[in-house]
Amino acid sequence: MRFDDGGARKALERLLAKGPLDRWPKRRGDLDIVLALACSAFERRRAYREHEVNERLNDWLARFTVPGTLDHVTIRRLMIDARLLLRDSAGRAYRLNPAKQQSMPAAGSALDPGAVLVELTEQRERRKREREHTAP
Repeated sequence: MRFDDGGARKALERLLAKGPLDRWPKRRGDLDIVLALACSAFERRRAYREHEVNERLNDWLARFTVPGTLDHVTIRRLMIDARLLLRDSAGRAYRLNPAKQQSMPAAGSALDPGAVLVELTEQRERRKREREHTAP
């Protein structure tokens, strides 16, 4: 999958339109976008221990999901299955897959699901206030 900021943003806006995510996306393309964006939680070329991967994924998920609904274990496995995240043969070290780096956003990408959720929430609140102001 090639990462496209514009298409990914539209997909995120659709996924987060009603609030924080409470389930994994059903569309494969949407799931691929979430997985690619999860890569931004990691530094390229750095190896991580499993507990570090879990911490980073938990922190990342907490920004835009309903607490307790999407877990770090599932996203870690999905990232490994998609070959975005590689695990060494001993299962002790994880790193981003350099062969897939073109499909990954850069760390600190401007496309942050948490920020998109905040923007959408603010827009909803603003529209709500405007409707209350113009109501007869």
